Amino acid sequence: MKKPATSPASQQLVARIKRSSKYAHQAPKGGWFDVRVVPDMGYGLRGNNNNYRFSDVVFGVRLADGTVVELK
Repeated sequence: MKKPATSPASQQLVARIKRSSKYAHQAPKGGWFDVRVVPDMGYGLRGNNNNYRFSDVVFGVRLADGTVVELK
């Protein structure tokens, strides 16, 4: 059986803050930052030393080579 090009362990959920968000000023240099989803109905994302709503960010996946693929 052929091994996949990347393993799940080599991928990371990332986000960048939308320009239209009231939190846009918190965007880190480069835009993308690691996030994790938590069971919070209001602010279900943790990352960039802050809490965010799903509606405030755009999601992506950082691949093993550092490339970020934006999720649409």
